[in-house]
Amino acid sequence: MVASVADYRVIVKPNCSLTRSGRISVVLLLAVVPLCVAIEFGLAGLWPVFVFAGLELSALAYAFYHIGCHAEDYESISIEGDRLVVEKRNYKDTSQMVFQRYWAHVVVRDTPRGEQRLWLRSHGKEVEVGHYLNNQQRTALARQLQKRTGATLSL
Repeated sequence: MVASVADYRVIVKPNCSLTRSGRISVVLLLAVVPLCVAIEFGLAGLWPVFVFAGLELSALAYAFYHIGCHAEDYESISIEGDRLVVEKRNYKDTSQMVFQRYWAHVVVRDTPRGEQRLWLRSHGKEVEVGHYLNNQQRTALARQLQKRTGATLSL
């Protein structure tokens, strides 16, 4: 597809600086101390320590596994001609929502905790975007989208 001047694309990803091998290395490095302590106590006759060390290391490994599962998540907002396409990937699920560019509304809502949420809506459909952005970045994205779609910005 040949991109025209009006085409626009934003891809937002979480900050995930560790590679898979890096995550494995960190888990192994963090496992050394609890294993050494558990072995020392185990040799002293306090074998139940192995159960708790195993639970601790299992929780740590699961936390890094969960981070790895979501390392490739993203949100993509594209404007292609008269279409506004929002594509989201969360672990293995990918969803896509298509709006008419000129009918789309950009909505910024405040939450009781002081955070802002960014929504795109049109014809009874709406999708939240900007999960990986802070409030200032969400506001800038909302203004960009408002400018590109011609929609009114609801704050």
